Amino acid sequence: MKLKKSRFNIVIDQLPDDCQLIYNSFSGIFGIMDAESRSVFEDIENFTPDGKSDDVMENVSVMRHAGYIVDTNLDELTAIKLERNQHRMNSPHLSLTIAPTMDCNMNCPYCYENKSTIAMSDEVQQLLLDFVQVHFKSNPDIKSLHVTWYGGEPLMQKGVIHSLSAKLIEICETNDKAYSAGIITNGALLDVETAKQLVENCKISHAQVTVDGMRDTHNARRILASGEDSFTIVTRNIDACKDILPINVRVNVDKNNADEVDVLTKYFVDDMGWKGNPQFYVSPVEIQEGDSCSLDSSVCFQGEEFADISLKTIRASYVTNRDAVVRSFFPSRKTLFCSGEGANSYVIDPEGNYYNCYRYIGMAEHVTGHISKPFLITEKYGEWLLADIKDKCEKCEYLPMCMGGCAIYRLEGDKEPKCFFASFTYKGVLKLAYEDYVARQITTRTAISTTKCAG
Repeated sequence: MKLKKSRFNIVIDQLPDDCQLIYNSFSGIFGIMDAESRSVFEDIENFTPDGKSDDVMENVSVMRHAGYIVDTNLDELTAIKLERNQHRMNSPHLSLTIAPTMDCNMNCPYCYENKSTIAMSDEVQQLLLDFVQVHFKSNPDIKSLHVTWYGGEPLMQKGVIHSLSAKLIEICETNDKAYSAGIITNGALLDVETAKQLVENCKISHAQVTVDGMRDTHNARRILASGEDSFTIVTRNIDACKDILPINVRVNVDKNNADEVDVLTKYFVDDMGWKGNPQFYVSPVEIQEGDSCSLDSSVCFQGEEFADISLKTIRASYVTNRDAVVRSFFPSRKTLFCSGEGANSYVIDPEGNYYNCYRYIGMAEHVTGHISKPFLITEKYGEWLLADIKDKCEKCEYLPMCMGGCAIYRLEGDKEPKCFFASFTYKGVLKLAYEDYVARQITTRTAISTTKCAG
C-alpha cells in the first residue's frame, strides 16, 4: 500500500532530541513523534515494508492509526465535504433557540440586537408546538430536541418558558424523543427560586451568564435599566445558584476591559471561590454590519491579539481547576462550523419568525422563514443551507476544526471567510496539554513515543 502525509497535520512545537509535537485536525489525535518516527514519516511517500524492522512497522501502524499518514488514494478533502453534506441535511437532532421576548432589562453598549417589548403570544406558542410535532412526524430519524432559551432577556417572560417547556417535554415523551435545554441570561433575574424551577420544571441543565469586569467596569458595560448595581446582583445570583444550576460565566472582551481580565479571574477564584463551578471563559466582542451596537469597531480585537488574552485565562483556570481545563484540551472536529448551516436548526423570535443565526434575530432582512410554514424553502434559507467552503479554507490544515468559519462572513459583505478566534489559541492550548502530560508523566492514548521525548 502506498502512503502519504495527511494534509491536516499541524506541527505544534519542536522538542529536544529532534522530537516533535504533532496534531492531526481530522483524527483529533495529538502525539509526540520521536526522531526515528520522523525519519520514516518525512519519507513516507517512498516507504516500502521490505526488510523493515518490527519497530519501524509498528511506528508506521501507529502513525496510520493517528491519521498522520493515509492511503495515497484517499482524498481527505472530498471525504470531509461528503461527510459535511450528509450531516447538514440529516441531523438526528432538532435544535431550537427560542426568544420568548426581545425585551431586556439591560442596555449594554455592545449589544447587537434590536429591542422590542413584544412577548410570544399564546397563538405563536401553539404554532411553535405544531412546528415541533410536524418535524417529528416528517422525520422519524430525529432522536432529540434541544432548546436554548434566548432573548432579549428570556427571564422577563418566565411564564412563557414554563408553559412551553412543559408542553415540549410532553411532546418529546409522547414521541419517544430525548429533551434537553439551556438558557442564556444576563443573570439579574436568576434568583434561587427561579433556578430551582428552571431545573425541576423546565429540564434546564445549564446557564450562561456574562460578567464583564470588576464592579465599575461591569456596571458601565452591563447597564441595568433600573440603574441598580448589576455586578453585585449578578455575581450574588451566580454564587447562590451555581450548586442548583451549572453556570458558565462569559466575559466579553474588547480593548476597553482587556486589562481587567486578570484581576477579574483572580476575583472569581480567590474571592468568590469559583474553582470548578461556575466555569468561566473569555469571548471577543465582534461588530458586524447591521448590528445595533454603539461601539466603534476599533475597540475590537483581531484574532492573534485576542488569543493572548484567551490563553492567559485558560492557564489561570488550569492552575485552579485542572480537570475542567483538561477536558477541553483537544479541539473537536466539526462537520459544520455551526448548526445554522444545517437543517433542523432554528432561531425563533417572539413573533414566530425564524433565522439561521442568533446574531440576526429581530432583523427583518435576515428572516429565513416562519414557523407557520415549516418547510417553505425561502431564498435566504437556501443561502444558508447551500453555503459552501471557500477555496482558501479548503487549503488550510485547520479546516476540520472550523469548516470554513462563521457563515455570516461567507454570505455577507465581501463574502470573504474569517478565521474564527479559537483557531489562534489551538497551538497554545495543546502546548499546555503537553506540559500537563510531562508534569504528570501519564500515558495517554495520543502519545506516539513516551520514552525519548517525554521532557
